[in-house]
Amino acid sequence: MSCYKVEVVEAIALRKCIKFAQDTCLSQILIKSDFLNVVNLINGTLSSKGEIGVIINDIQQLLTLLPESRVHYVTRTYNTTAHVLAKWALNNEELNPGDEEDDGVVISGKIDQLYIMFMRVKTGVSMAAELVVTKLGEAVVSQAVQRIADLLIQEAASLRSVKDDIKNLQIELTCMQSFLKDADRKQEQDELVRIWIAEVRDIACEIEDVIETYIFQVHSSYRKAFLLRKLRTRVNAIMDRLRSINDRRQRYQIEFSRGEGSNSLRNLRRSYPDDEEEDMISLNETTMAMKVQLMKEEDRLCVVSIVGMGGLGKTTLAKKVYNDTDVKKHFDCHAWVFISQQFVPGEVLSEILMQVGFQHNRREERSLGKDKCTKEFLEERKSKREILKGLEDRELVDLLKKVLEDKRYLVILDDIWSIDAWYRIESAFPKQKMGSKVVFTTRIKEVAISADPYSTPIEPPLLTPTESWELLQRKVFPRDSSGECACPSEFEELGKELVGKCGGLPLAIVVLGGLLRTKSSLEGWENVRKYVKSHFINKIKSHQSYRVEDILHLSFQDLPYYLKPCFLYLGTFPEDSEIQRRKLIRLWIAEGFIPKTRKEEVEGTTMEDVANQYLRELIDRYMIQVDKRDHTGKGVKTCRLHDLMRDFCISKSCEEIFFGIMDQNKMNMIAAETSSVQNSTTARSRRITIHGNHGLYNYASWTEQVHPHLRSLLGFGVYRLPTLSLSNKNFVLLRVLVLDFHKFSFPNAKLLTGIGNLIFLRYLRIRGSFIDGLILPHSIGNLRNLHTLDIQNCEAKLPWTMSRLTSLRHLSLPYRYEHARGCPISRVHLFGKYTLSNIETLKGIHARDLVRNGAFLKLSNVRNLKIEKFKSSEEVSLVLGSLHSRLGCLRSLGMYLWEGEFPNLELLSQCHELTNLHLCGDLSLQSFSVLPKGLAKLELNFVLLNRDKLAVLEKLPNLRILQMSYDLLYCEIFINNTSTRRPEEYKWVCSANGFPKLEILKFCALHSLEEWEMEEGAMPNLKRLDITICRQLRRIPEGLKYVTTLLELNISRMQKVFEDRLRVEDGIEGEDYYKVRHIPKISFSHTEGI
Repeated sequence: MSCYKVEVVEAIALRKCIKFAQDTCLSQILIKSDFLNVVNLINGTLSSKGEIGVIINDIQQLLTLLPESRVHYVTRTYNTTAHVLAKWALNNEELNPGDEEDDGVVISGKIDQLYIMFMRVKTGVSMAAELVVTKLGEAVVSQAVQRIADLLIQEAASLRSVKDDIKNLQIELTCMQSFLKDADRKQEQDELVRIWIAEVRDIACEIEDVIETYIFQVHSSYRKAFLLRKLRTRVNAIMDRLRSINDRRQRYQIEFSRGEGSNSLRNLRRSYPDDEEEDMISLNETTMAMKVQLMKEEDRLCVVSIVGMGGLGKTTLAKKVYNDTDVKKHFDCHAWVFISQQFVPGEVLSEILMQVGFQHNRREERSLGKDKCTKEFLEERKSKREILKGLEDRELVDLLKKVLEDKRYLVILDDIWSIDAWYRIESAFPKQKMGSKVVFTTRIKEVAISADPYSTPIEPPLLTPTESWELLQRKVFPRDSSGECACPSEFEELGKELVGKCGGLPLAIVVLGGLLRTKSSLEGWENVRKYVKSHFINKIKSHQSYRVEDILHLSFQDLPYYLKPCFLYLGTFPEDSEIQRRKLIRLWIAEGFIPKTRKEEVEGTTMEDVANQYLRELIDRYMIQVDKRDHTGKGVKTCRLHDLMRDFCISKSCEEIFFGIMDQNKMNMIAAETSSVQNSTTARSRRITIHGNHGLYNYASWTEQVHPHLRSLLGFGVYRLPTLSLSNKNFVLLRVLVLDFHKFSFPNAKLLTGIGNLIFLRYLRIRGSFIDGLILPHSIGNLRNLHTLDIQNCEAKLPWTMSRLTSLRHLSLPYRYEHARGCPISRVHLFGKYTLSNIETLKGIHARDLVRNGAFLKLSNVRNLKIEKFKSSEEVSLVLGSLHSRLGCLRSLGMYLWEGEFPNLELLSQCHELTNLHLCGDLSLQSFSVLPKGLAKLELNFVLLNRDKLAVLEKLPNLRILQMSYDLLYCEIFINNTSTRRPEEYKWVCSANGFPKLEILKFCALHSLEEWEMEEGAMPNLKRLDITICRQLRRIPEGLKYVTTLLELNISRMQKVFEDRLRVEDGIEGEDYYKVRHIPKISFSHTEGI
């Protein structure tokens, strides 16, 4: 093909780019006449190469006249699409170089097809999906468009006869997508629009079903000709429905106006608006009243209740009092637990025991002998939580009662819904005359009165208009140098009008603030006011719940389309549950909520990075609450959803058939209705979540029902799962399978038989106690789309076919796993040639499996790595040496060496992104000196610690968490009852300004810790100190009295003489009490000795 034809291709391709943009998103271009002139020029005479150059120059000039906001998209299209398309067209067999017909006519006709194929298949993204700002309905359609693109790429060979039909379907759906922009806003006011959107969404879901059913069938059948005819019939039927829907839209004149879009990468004004102190408006008087009530000396157990509607600030008030210094000092022990409607007594009692401390009997350790005193044995010892898991509810009640019987305790039961929940655990709380208190937060006043008729419930007041405006300003505007919120004067009148609609309800104000902080202009605020006015004008002011629901609805409507499914998905988790960030974002990715195309916007950005950005935006909008920070203190570790938010998610999901929830005590689904048609959620739900299933006797009948659309099955606290046939037709299209079993559930080891049929599965997580270990069948190797495999908390037998899982990104293995029986020696390895190339997280892998066949050489993208059971320092050197060129990406590393000393770890100094390090095994002083400066969390086990090594650690500038356990001196004494080492050689000294950022310090079983000194100015930010089984430690350091930031001191399994120095008995202070008097919370447990 001549160069002339190439330029014709470029010109026509560019013309189509602009035309497409104009028809879909750029309808307000003011240069339409000039545009038409250019189009006519292109369609006119193309007789010379020079004319083509003129055309291209004219188009470039035309682009410069476009509004600035449009140029980004179109110029990018010109700079990439046109040139790549031209080169691709040259090599495409559909273009006949020998064709003697007119160049312009021939190439124009060919490019009409090639352009569509390239734009929507070769790049895997439609222009409409990139340009059109849409809502939840379009999110579904966009996903369907992407799925068609994937089909055309992956199954090109088997689609020859129906390729054109499928491409036409994609084009029609993409055009339909352009009419969905801002449709969600109008559907709230127009029943016709709502019905039309529901029809489009249903068709998009049906298209996905058709495509994935075909892929599944074509991979498991030789009747491809029959399947192709069936596919063509279904595609044509869907095309007819799409045309009919489009005709109906035109006939009824259903049109949509442009709405204000949202930018996911907007630079929001504050990073993490989860500071609870900012919600403390007008609580001073209520707080003081409650403190007086809690600290009042009474000769009975009192239940103090905070009562009020959802969103009033009951939990905020309870947290403020719970964390108060005076209250902390008044009580011997404290606990905070969530109750919720899904109340499980054993879990609540176990959580309280974990927080107040409990005594459990152990076999005499020294009697176990040398063969048991190994690192592996210490690793296997049951944790407190594991011990509690094995106890029945009655045993837990007795244990808690015993622990609390001689203590003055404060226990917060947050969000209690029924008096029956209290009656089922009440007997665990001793009624001694020590002034102990139990605090309820509840919406139901009758619950408070029934629990304690002699105690007057506390009802936090609604905010006044002045207080409401103050809270809104804190959530919307940044503070100036004086600490005041800098609200521009032009926003004040409108802001006060909007906040008045919230009726003084704090949650409604906070959510409204999250919405307004995304609107940087007065026009944006005015649009919110118009919406609020249209929806609130007929509301009865006394019905406060309507106000908060409408504010939540407004904030949801303002979310960009890509955030809507992410937000609704949070409703699948149990009420009041801690939602792990990593788990959440991987589920979002598996569900298809994170489009692949966004990964390419910023070079080097992964889908996980984009998902984290989505979570960040939801937090910035106050739609999600941050629960815990990660070890860096900046990122999110866990988050929570307010119960009103969760109720909203469930309600909205029912309308959209987004997910269905199985009730705890029966297999009925939460009813789902659209405005026009009542639907059976059981049959239509694409996602089903189980929240416990005690007493499920009709589970088998549910699995026999037809669920043709099912994509996700999530089970939390599953107790009884008698059958789960993964070969059942209900499960063949699954993308997500999560089964977290109840602690007293013992599922079948062969639970995953038939897993190989789930060829679309992307996320698999199994947690539970399998008596004989979970068996992963050989067919798991069929799961070529599997991104996440998490079996970390259950023993497992692994087949060699795992080497076929080439798409794995995250693999979490249990500490105990073994290779499946009957596996040939030549195949006893987990990883094939390409298995590890995409791995970003690899946890629990045994060193032998990583070293065998040089598997570690393939770890090219790993960010989180945890390697168990190194047998020698040589193996450590081998793995680290091979990873040296990729250590710069490593963020978390754990290595466990059972024998000997770690080699020189100088290579770790290259880990500039490493913030979390866990080493099990002894380290030399030289290895200590090369630890990365960016470390925020460091865990050391079985290290011989001394003054010199500690002096190196205290210079780490960013260390926030330090945990040291089971030093070698402890192990020596553990075996021989004595040691030849001189403890006086291990005097610890923390110098002034040492550990500048340390917040949490934990010591466990350190026999080298006998004398500890702290200079004034050491650990200036320490908040928590735990000392456990450090039996040689004589006393707390003098310098601890200077650490005024310390909030919590936990002493466990220490000698009684050590503890007595820190206690106050009968008003008499121990001799070291003056060192810890300033610490709000001091707890003692497992006291040993006389």
